[in-house]
Amino acid sequence: MEFLTKQDEKLYTGKTYRHNFQWYNFDEENCIFYVWHKKEIKLIESKNLWSTMNVFFMKDWTLKVNELTDKVKIWISTACQIFSAFDEENGWFYNFLPYFPTKSIEEKNQIFSKLWLNISLSNSSKWVLIKNEKWNERINIEDLDLEWIIGFLFELALLYWKFENKWDKLSAIKIQLPLFGQFLAIWDEIKNLQKKLQDNWIFIQISENIQWDKHTYEITSNDYELLEIFAKLYLPVENFSQITKREQAQEAIEALKNFLNNEWENEMITKIDNSCVKLLQKI
Repeated sequence: MEFLTKQDEKLYTGKTYRHNFQWYNFDEENCIFYVWHKKEIKLIESKNLWSTMNVFFMKDWTLKVNELTDKVKIWISTACQIFSAFDEENGWFYNFLPYFPTKSIEEKNQIFSKLWLNISLSNSSKWVLIKNEKWNERINIEDLDLEWIIGFLFELALLYWKFENKWDKLSAIKIQLPLFGQFLAIWDEIKNLQKKLQDNWIFIQISENIQWDKHTYEITSNDYELLEIFAKLYLPVENFSQITKREQAQEAIEALKNFLNNEWENEMITKIDNSCVKLLQKI
């Protein structure tokens, strides 16, 4: 994998510059980045990059959406196990969803049914209960591989979700996970999950919002590879036929190839055509 840059000894400043591209930290000596900014390709020195600029990131392989989707389906029930407690009166453990709106129970159960998931929600005096017929022991997020992680995120999106879309265009996912007490420790697991996704060059953003004794961990992503998998999984409920970020990336890629053609960078154009190219925004 690599960022699309140009090297030149004349640019040497003796310093290393750290950039945060959608929560991915990248250290580099001064160089020139190919940048997509205000719908134009620009050449910007590393030391002059500022927030909201988009740089080009390339990897030499693409996720196989159909193949990965089939594997992910197996692990969608992972997130059912986040919140558990012991009922001392009845002597059994149960799983629940904190701060879950009871008015949404029926809607969510209908979605689970359409997705052929053996998951059901019910109201009780002990929060909203969540039941999964294919029950497993609580799985540590740190032990999950890519398929498990995506399945985990997809179920979180079903439970505490907002698919940001306009008509059939999906632009992002936003998960707002409310936590309290001992469950605040999940924050470290979420950060590890983010790192594992980065290892596979899938990018999510995480943030924390604190209001009195209630913490909300927000997970967002507009990574088009991840959104394409989510859209495929969600198809029985709603058809997202277009992924906004892929369209935006394709527009920028075509502009970049035209720009490179003027510079006679034919080798680079061939490499772009044979790579998975993403736009990452500097934070």
